[in-house]
Amino acid sequence: MSLPIIECTPTGATRAAIEEGWRAHAAATEEHGPSDVWDRQVIDAAIRAFVRQGRPFSTNDFRDLLPEVRTCLISRRLIAAQRAGWIRRVGITPSTLKSTKAALVRVYAPIPGALDD
Repeated sequence: MSLPIIECTPTGATRAAIEEGWRAHAAATEEHGPSDVWDRQVIDAAIRAFVRQGRPFSTNDFRDLLPEVRTCLISRRLIAAQRAGWIRRVGITPSTLKSTKAALVRVYAPIPGALDD
């Protein structure tokens, strides 16, 4: 049995928020060199952008929007976002990353009001 791929196409606002994260990441790594701190910040910016978009999403939706980061940090930041009350797990979908051979990845739903400023 194959599962359908759950997709959440990023809006213009989501892309803009992630691009701002890119700029901050590029400036920080240029000044200070590569660092997990900068990687975490840009991954968190992508997660926050998708939370604000308000629809379920997976790493399939934002992996390609990130700069070159340590990919092992993505799952850790999703766990941190769950613990912070931004998102919750709602399902699974096949990975679209060819090297994973359609391994299952989690689908997350934003928690309403989690990022209200």
